[in-house]
Amino acid sequence: MRKIILIIVIFLLFIGSSSCSVWRELGQTPDEFELKEFESSENFNIDKQIFENQNPELLSNMSKRMDMSATIDFFLDETPDRTPSKPIPEENPILLQSFMASTGSIKFVWLGHSSIMINIQNHILLFDPVFSKAASPIKSFVKRFQPPVINLEELPEIEWVIISHDHYDHLDMETVEFFKDKRTRFAVPIGVGSHLRYWGIPEERIVEMDWWQVIEVDGLTIHCTPAQHFSGRTGQDLKTLWASWSVKSADLQIFFSGDSGYNKHYEQIGKRLGPFKFAFIDSGQYNFKWREVHNTPEEAVKAAKDLRSEYLIPIHWGMFELALHPWYEPAVRSYSFSELQGVNLITPKIGQLVEMNKIESSEQWWKNLMP
Repeated sequence: MRKIILIIVIFLLFIGSSSCSVWRELGQTPDEFELKEFESSENFNIDKQIFENQNPELLSNMSKRMDMSATIDFFLDETPDRTPSKPIPEENPILLQSFMASTGSIKFVWLGHSSIMINIQNHILLFDPVFSKAASPIKSFVKRFQPPVINLEELPEIEWVIISHDHYDHLDMETVEFFKDKRTRFAVPIGVGSHLRYWGIPEERIVEMDWWQVIEVDGLTIHCTPAQHFSGRTGQDLKTLWASWSVKSADLQIFFSGDSGYNKHYEQIGKRLGPFKFAFIDSGQYNFKWREVHNTPEEAVKAAKDLRSEYLIPIHWGMFELALHPWYEPAVRSYSFSELQGVNLITPKIGQLVEMNKIESSEQWWKNLMP
């Protein structure tokens, strides 16, 4: 029976991949001339022509645990509650007027998964925005739990879109193309600009950065920082870099992890750039088989302490089914471990406006959806 289902899945993938839209979703990886430019990066292996983590053997060690059974498990595992049985509670960001009001502090709205909209001292940023109906080139796979709480057309004017890496649940073609004719600029890890140019974003609005590179522009300091992950829209091709980000305005600073497993880079970033007011940290879609590339909730709490962040906001959960754990488990474990470790946790509802100067105790809203 397992083999039959797997054959059906492969067949559907083949049918889906024949459409032009799917091929366009794949983006465009850097060409040989761009790869040549990457050779100056300490993170680029010239012989293999790929980017690597701080531990170059990390992905090869992980791949020894990853075989076809991992794919079969994803489709056939019977872990309950991998998706919500009813809509996740959300707040309608009618609050956009409040969000946009002039501020000397920080306001943010979690849009689900890793999509975050931030007003940091009147600079409007959007991190890893995904507004399409699925985190996949084939829209019948990896569907959203529910529609976006706000439409692209309703967004305020975005100063910067900041992308952590080129996986579909972080780099979304439909969302990127929406900004083609806007003034919005993009900060991305080196190599990811190739996808953006292919989708119509002008070169002059793309800033590609290596780990530890920094730009200072219009009152913002944007630091590209390390992460422990991988890249590729057709598998692990590793031709584009993955990253976390630090953004500082006049006197406030935030951290965004993108996708990352736990390692020494959090402490390195904390010592070099911390402390932070808010740290948005990968806390979901974890599994023993791929433990190197996604934090567990407990590791995310440890990372917040390493970063010297005043508040932790768990991300990378609550919108897509990408692992085998119950959808609410990241919140449950984050809440429990942060209390044990004395870490300030914020777990907003989707669409809820959080203001730095009005932070209240985190509501465990997910409990109403648990069995």
